[in-house]
Amino acid sequence: MDEFKMCYFHADMERLVKRHREWITFRDNRGRTAAMHSAIADNVRNLQFLIRKGLSLWDTDSGGATALHWATQCAAAKVVRFFLQSGKSPRGLAPFLVADKDGVTPIHIAAAGNDSPSLGLPVDAKDSSGLTPLMCAVGVPFAQGVDVCRLLARRKEMSISARNRDGLSAIHLAAIANNLPVLKLFAEEMGKSVEEIKDRENRSCLMWAVCAGNVEVIEYLVRKTSPDRQARDNHGFTALHLAAMVGNENICKVLVRQGWNLSERDKLDNTPLHLAAGRGHTDVVRFLVTAGANMNEKDAMDRTPVYWACFGGQAHTLYCMIKELGFEWRTTDKHRRVPITDALGQTPLHAAAFAGFTACINVLLNIEAEDDCLISPLTGWKDKHGETALHVACTRGKMDCVLALLKGGAAPNAVNDAKKTCLQCAIDNKHSNIAEYLRSQGALVFTELSETAARVIQSWWRTVTIRGRLRQIRI
Repeated sequence: MDEFKMCYFHADMERLVKRHREWITFRDNRGRTAAMHSAIADNVRNLQFLIRKGLSLWDTDSGGATALHWATQCAAAKVVRFFLQSGKSPRGLAPFLVADKDGVTPIHIAAAGNDSPSLGLPVDAKDSSGLTPLMCAVGVPFAQGVDVCRLLARRKEMSISARNRDGLSAIHLAAIANNLPVLKLFAEEMGKSVEEIKDRENRSCLMWAVCAGNVEVIEYLVRKTSPDRQARDNHGFTALHLAAMVGNENICKVLVRQGWNLSERDKLDNTPLHLAAGRGHTDVVRFLVTAGANMNEKDAMDRTPVYWACFGGQAHTLYCMIKELGFEWRTTDKHRRVPITDALGQTPLHAAAFAGFTACINVLLNIEAEDDCLISPLTGWKDKHGETALHVACTRGKMDCVLALLKGGAAPNAVNDAKKTCLQCAIDNKHSNIAEYLRSQGALVFTELSETAARVIQSWWRTVTIRGRLRQIRI
């Protein structure tokens, strides 16, 4: 072996290169750089030195091979580890998926090799995100993808069952990436029960395809695996819940057509309609109602989808739900028109004030003004603790909501069951800006209100007494 090749095995390459600077840029008769020879020698220190001197990890030889191709072929485990920690190639691919001129990747080399140590490292090693080579391969649409996955999955069974930091397997990632050819490889050629593999949230491949909006994968999985229409993740979400939550109307249509139930509930008793309303997916709300979903279905807290639109700040959706689709915001109780209330006695206006969404408050107040049929104003409606929406806004520190409610006619001196006014709620929760504003509008705490009321009553009584005496004198 000549001195040029020997230096890449040497521990003190930096000293040698000072005498032979031309060695840094030299290529042998196969187009291999000094970095490639360092990789062949499994010498990470020399490789790092060459990178500092300007050589690239992604330089290729005359056949298009990178240093990682050579490191993998020569079982250079330390250099392979170094590459796996170096990030993606300039084209955005994982290092082991970069192909040479013949379409061969380092993974092909590793998977086809018979030397188990060199095979084990690149096939099963995980990067900083917990991704194995197989996971990277299924997530990138490239020409050799199916071949690479076939090699990896057949040589290492654990590559299929391995999970990344989010608990997702390669099969989940294939569904997310809309990689139908690889899913077919797993399900048909390799006989894997793809729908039985769940992530740490108990979500199937179908559920992840729903979240990603991959209709082709969904239709394939429904046709191939006959999934349980009532299958739920750890939150109680069915595939239809997830489709409604991400706002994909087309996938909602596919799932409903395939037999998913509109009335299924999650762990908080929410239907898909609740979730769509809370996320502001108006088109999905409209479709679900048209498909037969109950507009007034209640969750565990007796809240209809109207509440969820208020909690989510979805003013446009809220308006469409009430004015276009006919969702109830008021009801009849003993022949009286009253607002709908939840288990806490709170109205949707309370919900909007709690979440801090002025636009939803304005929508409700405008609808009330147009309707004008409640037995008492919506702003004055009290929950089971005697609190108005203004109490809630003051407690939560929602200044914009306070202004909107006061403009809508809310009483600043309303008193709750704990004998607290709205001003007292703001003071107790250290919302000084709200307290100062309420003071400027004549708001009082309960003791001041009591004293004022006492003075008014006393003044009235004195006036009545004086008038009585004057009447007697005249008589």
